[in-house]
Parts: sequence; C-alpha cells; structure tokens
Amino acid sequence: MMHPFHWALLALSLSACASTAPQGLPSLSYAADEIQLKNREVSSDSDHKNENKSYLSLDLPYAPFEKIRVNLEKQLHLNLKNRGEAHVTVITPPEFKKLQHKLSMKEIHRLAEKMGLEQSSYTPVCVGKSALPQEGHTMATYYVVVDAENLFNIRKAVYELFVKKGGKDSDFSPEKFYPHVTLGFTHRDLHFEDGITKDASSCIYTLRPESQK
Repeated sequence: MMHPFHWALLALSLSACASTAPQGLPSLSYAADEIQLKNREVSSDSDHKNENKSYLSLDLPYAPFEKIRVNLEKQLHLNLKNRGEAHVTVITPPEFKKLQHKLSMKEIHRLAEKMGLEQSSYTPVCVGKSALPQEGHTMATYYVVVDAENLFNIRKAVYELFVKKGGKDSDFSPEKFYPHVTLGFTHRDLHFEDGITKDASSCIYTLRPESQK
C-alpha cells in the first residue's frame, strides 16, 4: 500500500497531466454558468445511481455538454451518436468485476456518498478525441477531459478499503483514472480496455467559458 507522501505526489502528477492541454489548439466555448455545482441538475438517466449497476459515476447536467457536442459537430461536419446524458465514470465495470470479490457496490456507494460524490467539483479542460483503426474505417470517440480531484480521492479510498478487506493491491489501480464526459462517437464508445487514454494528451480543442472572448 502506498504511503501518504506517495499518494500526494501521485495526485499532484495526475492533476498536472489532466489540466494541461497542448498549446496552440483552437477553442470551443461552454456554458460555464450551467456547469456550476450550485445549479447542477443531473441528466434524466438516474439509473447511474442504482446500486445494482456494475459501475460508480458522477451524474452531471446534460445541457451544457450537449451544447459542446453540437458545436463540435458543426466544426467537424459530423453527426455523432450519443447517449443523451452526461456523467463521469468513477469506477468502471471491468474494475468492479475485480473489486466485487471483496466489496459490494452498496459499500462503494456508501463510501462515495460519505466523501461527497454528488458535491464533487470538476473543471472542464478540453475536448479530446481518441480513434481506433478498423478494417475499412476508423472508430472515433469525443469527450470533455475534466479535472476532478475528489473523484480521485474516492478511488483512493475504495482501493484502501478493498486492500483492508483482503483484496490484492494489484487488482485495482486508483491512479489509472482519466476523468472525462463522453460527448459522442462515430461507431461505439472507446475505452481504456481498447488501449485508449482519455487525458489532456488527446486534446483537439481547448475550452473557454462563454463569458470569455
């Protein structure tokens, strides 16, 4: 198990990676007032909160991310498939498949709620793109990379509880976390298991609040 000093260094490095978009990129605007926590009204897909699900997520207001997607589609001349909702996945289904040997989703939800999951702040960083070549075509997915420190802290706490209850520390890596909000995709969403890393290194547009000119 990592010592507190190592966790602090890891958190700092992850934060720096997530918040630094490449220089010289074009920008898209976003509705900053709609994203603010005090005005948060989550998307209609409330099933993400269901403890019977095989993942943990932070549900977010859909409208501001829909606006980003529509703007992106205009810029790229694309029509993207989308789910009509917005969320940041905190624990993925493949991760929970290993965690469930020692932790139930109810326990994970209880811990996340105690740590203020629903009140977690987040900052949009950029719009990223990841692509995967296939025979005759290329699949692509687009997303908003976000900074979300408390979500990393929740993953750290889940890891520590998992290990405390006898889980193998190699079965879950809290640092392998790339918080993002999926905007849309050409064929299907692409994930870490596809060899995709949705961090600031994949940025194609920076994001600016609408109030900034």
